[in-house]
Amino acid sequence: MDLFVFIIIIVGMSFLFLYFVIKYDLKKKELELENKKLDLENRKLELHSENQPEERN
Repeated sequence: MDLFVFIIIIVGMSFLFLYFVIKYDLKKKELELENKKLDLENRKLELHSENQPEERN
């Protein structure tokens, strides 16, 4: 009985650890994706601002 409880506790702690690792990894990837989106938006704005004076002339 004690061995059974010990194994259940170890398995449960392993699942908790994996849950937090996966959650951290997803949050990290989400932040990287958000940074890429911001960089892309900044590039679009730069290109738009560079092309705007040419259109006025």
